[in-house]
Amino acid sequence: MIEAIKHGGNLREAAQRYQIPLKNWLDLSTGINPNGWQPPKIPAHVWQRLPEEEDGLLEAARAYYGTPHLLALAGSQAAIQSLPYCRSHARVGIVSPAYAEYDYCWRKAGHEVIAIGRDEVTQHLDSLDVLIVINPNNPDTYLHACATLLRWQQQLAQRGGWLIVDEAFMDSTPEQSLLQYGLENYPNLIVLRSLGKFFGLAGLRLGFIAAQPKILKQVEQLQGTWPISHPSRWLGKKALLDTPWQAHTRQQLPQNSQQLHQVLNCISDEIYCTTLFCYFRSSQAEALKIHCAQQGIWLRSFVQPHALRIGLSKDLAAMNRLYDTLLKYKNQTNQ
Repeated sequence: MIEAIKHGGNLREAAQRYQIPLKNWLDLSTGINPNGWQPPKIPAHVWQRLPEEEDGLLEAARAYYGTPHLLALAGSQAAIQSLPYCRSHARVGIVSPAYAEYDYCWRKAGHEVIAIGRDEVTQHLDSLDVLIVINPNNPDTYLHACATLLRWQQQLAQRGGWLIVDEAFMDSTPEQSLLQYGLENYPNLIVLRSLGKFFGLAGLRLGFIAAQPKILKQVEQLQGTWPISHPSRWLGKKALLDTPWQAHTRQQLPQNSQQLHQVLNCISDEIYCTTLFCYFRSSQAEALKIHCAQQGIWLRSFVQPHALRIGLSKDLAAMNRLYDTLLKYKNQTNQ
C-alpha cells in the first residue's frame, strides 16, 4: 500500500504537538507568498449561482499565461492526480528531489516511477515515457534552462513521450517560462501553473494546465461537474487581471528573498533561493526544525537528502524573530 504524503502547512498539528497557541506561530513551512493578493468582498450573487464557463476566467488566464491552450482546475494538484490516468502503463522519471505528490500519484495509478538526479536525465531519457520536472524546483530551487527542457521534450516526443513541467513558482520570472515559446511546436509538452504561490491564494484551489487540446480533453473528462466553485473563479479572474499588483509583487519578492538569504547565512554558507523560499542541506535539519518549533516557528524538513525549506516571512519583525531563533540554535550547538 502506498502511503499518502504529508505536506508543509500543517500548522494546527504543530500547535497541538508543541502546545503553543495557533495565533503565536510563524509559519514558514510553505512557499506561499505571505503578502499575497488581497481579495475584494464577494458579492452575494456570486455565492448564489453555479459556476459558468463563460465568466471570463479563461480569457483572463490566456492573457496572463500567454497561451490559448488552457484548462482551469481545482489547483494544479488536480492535474497532478489526473495525468497518470491519461496514459497506459508508462515508465516515469521524476527529476529529484521533487514535490512528493508526483511519485505518489503515478505509482498509485500503476506506473513504474524512478527518481533521477538532474545530471542523469540524458542517460535515462530514451527509456522514459514521461519526464517530470519542477521548474524552479521544489524543494531545492534549481532552475532548468528552457533550451534544455525543450530539447528533452523533442527527444521524448519522437516516441510519443510527455514532458510535464510544473511551473508553480514561475510567476515572479515569466520570462523563464516555457509558455513563452507556445505549445504549437511542442505537442507533448504539458505545463502546470497555480494561483497558490505567487498570488498567495492557496485556499482558492485554482490552477491551470497548458497542453494540446487532446490532452486537455482527457484531463477535463476526469474532473467531474463544476470542479471549481463560482467564488474561486470570480476571484481568480480578478487576480489574473490585476497587472499593477503583479508588477509590484515581481519587484518586491526578490528583495524579500534576498533578506531571507541573508538571515539564513547565520546558519549555513550554502543557501539556495527562489523568490518565494530558500533551501539548504544540513545533517542537523530535523534538530533545527524542532528547535524552531519549540519557539513557535514552523519549517519544512526533508530526509533525502537532509535539508530545510524556509518560506518568506510577512514582515521585518517576523524575519528578525527567525534570525534570533536560528542564532540561538547556532550558539547552543557551538558550546
